Amino acid sequence: MKPILLALAALLLCPNAYADAMKGAQLSASCAHCHGTDGNSSAQAYPNLAAQTAEYIYLQIKAFKEGRRANPQMSPMVGILNDEDMHNLGDFYNSQTLVRRAVNVDPAIVAQGKKLAEELQCASCHQPGYKGLKEFPRLARQKQAYVAKQLREFRDGVRTNDNGVMAPTAKNLSDEQIEALSQYFSSL
Repeated sequence: MKPILLALAALLLCPNAYADAMKGAQLSASCAHCHGTDGNSSAQAYPNLAAQTAEYIYLQIKAFKEGRRANPQMSPMVGILNDEDMHNLGDFYNSQTLVRRAVNVDPAIVAQGKKLAEELQCASCHQPGYKGLKEFPRLARQKQAYVAKQLREFRDGVRTNDNGVMAPTAKNLSDEQIEALSQYFSSL
């Protein structure tokens, strides 16, 4: 009973955030094929959006729309969205619960990834527990193949919509290190 009362109180205190998330839920129908109805993707190629930071989602949608981030599937999907729509989608996905699913990782490689993440100080931007903050995305429980692809794209200069933050970090990563980092983040 207490959780229900707390949820109702939150809705009364923050009606605009709830309304924005509800609008985002309506808009998310076209996203569900790849990202799942609740932002929990079932495919390794597509990121989980559930519990992702609202600011990060907004910025990425905007980057796809403006052509600063390229993807043949995403770019056409976001073309009709306005600024309010992009914020509403961010609010919706941020409000969803990230589901823990079994991941196929090698514990030794995960340990290497953990050590490397500590050496690279990934938590200084992505926060302790890698839950993200504002424009820095959540990495915890993200799809392993998706994280690996993004790190390779930052390293290789393909992805550049991060204001130069990730390129210096990723530029010297080997494929083996990228694999270790991606397995570690997906295992959290």
